Amino acid sequence: MRYAAFISYSHTPDTRRARLLRQALHTFARPWNRMRALRVFLDNAAMSMEHNLWSTVEQALGDSEYLLLLASPQAGASKWVGKEIDWWRRGPRPEKLLLVVTGGEIHWDEAAGDFDFARSTCLHPALRGHFTAEPRWVDLRWMDADHAGDLRDPRFREAVADLAAPLHGRPKDELFGEDVTQRGRLRRFRRGMLAGMTALAVLATATAVFAFVQRNTAQEQARIATARQLAATALNLSDDDLELASLLAVQAYRVQETPETVSALYRVSAASPRLTRFVRADDRVTALALSNSPRYVAVGSARGSVDVWTADGTRKVRTLDASGEVTGLTFSDDDRLLAVSSESGETLVQDLGAKDAADGLRRLSGGEDAVQAMMFSFQSHVLATVDDAGTLRFYDTTSDKPVDSVQTDVGSVMNLSFLDEGTKLFVSHPVGWKLYGGDGGKTVELASSDRTIYPFNNYRHAASPNGSCFGFVKYGGVYLDSPGNMLRAETGGSGPEDEDGECPAPPGVIVNEADVLAVSDGGRAAVGTSDGLLVSTAATDDRPEALETLTGIEAPSVLTFSPGDGDRLASANGDTVALWELNDPGPTAHSPGIAVPDATIVPSQPPLAVGPDGTLTWSHDPDDGSTTLESWAPGSKADSLVYGQGANEPYDAIVFGRSGELIYTATDEVVETWSAAGSGALVRKHSVRLREDGSDQQRDTSGAVRLAAAADGKVAVMPSDGSVLLLDPATGERSTAVAARKPKLTAAQRARYEDVEYQRAFGEQGRLAAVSTQDGRIDLHELPSGHRRHRLTTGSSSVDVLTLSERNSALYAVVGGTTLQRWDSTTGKLRWRSDGAAGYGVVADPTGRWVATLAGDGTIWLWDARTGERLGSTRLPAPHTIAGISGAGPHSSLAFSPDGSSLWSVTEKGALLSWDTSADAWIRSLCHRVHRRLTEAERARYLTSVSDGPAACG
Repeated sequence: MRYAAFISYSHTPDTRRARLLRQALHTFARPWNRMRALRVFLDNAAMSMEHNLWSTVEQALGDSEYLLLLASPQAGASKWVGKEIDWWRRGPRPEKLLLVVTGGEIHWDEAAGDFDFARSTCLHPALRGHFTAEPRWVDLRWMDADHAGDLRDPRFREAVADLAAPLHGRPKDELFGEDVTQRGRLRRFRRGMLAGMTALAVLATATAVFAFVQRNTAQEQARIATARQLAATALNLSDDDLELASLLAVQAYRVQETPETVSALYRVSAASPRLTRFVRADDRVTALALSNSPRYVAVGSARGSVDVWTADGTRKVRTLDASGEVTGLTFSDDDRLLAVSSESGETLVQDLGAKDAADGLRRLSGGEDAVQAMMFSFQSHVLATVDDAGTLRFYDTTSDKPVDSVQTDVGSVMNLSFLDEGTKLFVSHPVGWKLYGGDGGKTVELASSDRTIYPFNNYRHAASPNGSCFGFVKYGGVYLDSPGNMLRAETGGSGPEDEDGECPAPPGVIVNEADVLAVSDGGRAAVGTSDGLLVSTAATDDRPEALETLTGIEAPSVLTFSPGDGDRLASANGDTVALWELNDPGPTAHSPGIAVPDATIVPSQPPLAVGPDGTLTWSHDPDDGSTTLESWAPGSKADSLVYGQGANEPYDAIVFGRSGELIYTATDEVVETWSAAGSGALVRKHSVRLREDGSDQQRDTSGAVRLAAAADGKVAVMPSDGSVLLLDPATGERSTAVAARKPKLTAAQRARYEDVEYQRAFGEQGRLAAVSTQDGRIDLHELPSGHRRHRLTTGSSSVDVLTLSERNSALYAVVGGTTLQRWDSTTGKLRWRSDGAAGYGVVADPTGRWVATLAGDGTIWLWDARTGERLGSTRLPAPHTIAGISGAGPHSSLAFSPDGSSLWSVTEKGALLSWDTSADAWIRSLCHRVHRRLTEAERARYLTSVSDGPAACG
């Protein structure tokens, strides 16, 4: 049968009861794996809209095993209930009729053998005579309209069981047990399903998390690989295209910070330190000029435009347009006027002091031939020009027309130079020279010569901005002469009064072939070749001789020096102009303008200390009566130095007290205490001798004293013999924490006055001391006990220099002249070793990020303190000491700022400098130098979807 039962009822009172009863019969004793225990027909639940309603009911009655009649007064009067009873009584299973009383009265008449229809109010008349014996009915009259139909209600559960037993064909008690069993199974199934779903959810979550982590890991690995590739590309380009290399190095660091991107960022920012700025023209650059003072740089292009920038390239102040390619540019000596020549023969003069460019512009009249040389007179605005026809013209500021002209018959002008305070003009050409001057208001030729300095062929020539030096480069050498010298050679010794006739000869350059040459007025020459740019500098009283390769650009096609000393240089290739500061140590270096004197011929490394607030204190040799102890607070003016009163000898060591209010200094004889409070001067408070007066103790050791401030107000002193003394700087009370070492020297060595130098260092808190042995090991002692904590075997026979960082539990040592090692000062284990160091100095960043080493030539190498990665280098300017020209290493000392963002250097007969040691500062310097973003073409070529994020220099 399709249905186990058909529910017949009256809709008015029993719709809800019928639905709840049907639902209960579906679920009572239901197997856990089936949707319902049995099927019960209920018209509202099983019937859709039908055209023939009764035929559907008849079909359902025929498909039902039992008729379940809900008896109530309303059902007893219902026509539909009556028809359903009539059909069932005539049907095949009339005996399978179950009664459920939901309302009214019901009574059985024993005598009549039927229900008492007179007293029964819930029965339909169609039931008369159907029952031959009293049936058992289910009483649901207690079930009100608000009943939930919950099988957990015992009465409802009992009623359902009474009806379900015949429908299932099983005893009632068995059904109860089955229901309990099936519900238990269902609960277990649900719990199992819940556990399974939970496990699946956990597994799905874990899988999702794993996939998420894997995706992030893959993305991170992609970023790392891409960043490394960009960093490598930046380094590859840095020699020839520092502009693009700078942008790629910044982009690489922004994609992912890795040791490689940090290294590239630093190396590119420190590369080509003389190069300060790039600027762009609107076309190929054909002419350049720098003003006398550091005010302007003028850039002329093949398109005929002239851009005037501030000397640092940060701002464009004027743009001019000439008719034709610009062939020459020159400033007046007061930087007020700029003269422009073009291939069309047009000559312009722009007054840069005029607010409006049009008001300050003059177009000079002349011939149709192009001007090949022009020059302003000294201390006046008279302009001299020579064109391709050899015509010499003079212009003043009163007219656009020449005030005078003369035919020189010179085909090619090599140099123009005003002499004798501007009253004479020297004109040189390939086969001689001519001198012009005034005679009764008319310019005439005063002298001439066929003497020349130029070879027959295959040379590049140039003249200095003021014309005081000119010459050529050939066979790897630069040959210079001056108008005064040539005049004296011709006249037998007489010459211009304001011309000494000497051009300092720069050292020779070895090049295969020079493409372009520039000469300065003060002994510098720049040679552009296919390999790059070489600058040769002659020695003067203020600078050493030098030969330097300027990297970062392709071979230049245009070069020019600034007038005078030639400390500024401009070069161009294509539409890109590079601006150079030849006295600048680099974009990562900053000078407060404080010079450090030197008055001895013995090189020494002046001690340098940095206080808790960043205040710097250093010592130097006495010079011109100045004190030897100076202090300065970064950010203040250069003339705000604080001097040590009565300090008249150089100190070996300087250290700040814990609070920064006291400064301790030491020589091999005395330890002194200075008060740093206030801003007037450093005042000596105490002075304690290290050795007894009159002591003639013979020492077989050498080296500067080391000093540290201890926590208890004492100072720790380490003389050259490797001992450690604990000294009360106020009372002079002392004790020995570590005994002096006894050098092993032969009699012959002593006879030759040989000695031993132990490398020594204190921790910044005065709790540790390190001293090397003669055989290349390092002893680490605890203070104040003096207990030897570790003896470190470096694997080398020599220790060159040491430093200790107690805060970072690190000892750094340069051994064997080239190897930097980091040791854990707590465990005594070697953390890492790296090659490429040098032994003139090693300092550690207090934050534990950087280590810096110093080489003899002044090269500062920066290292990653955590990994030992050597990041890159920069170089200290060479000092010009009394001892002679040498590298900066033996004359310099280094110290980090408290936050590790700057590295300070002090060089005798040099200067106090700070060097950027933070990625943010390197990025700022690079972006300042390039002053642009990556172009769309560059982004398409070098960047991918991983790296194409924020602009490198936004």
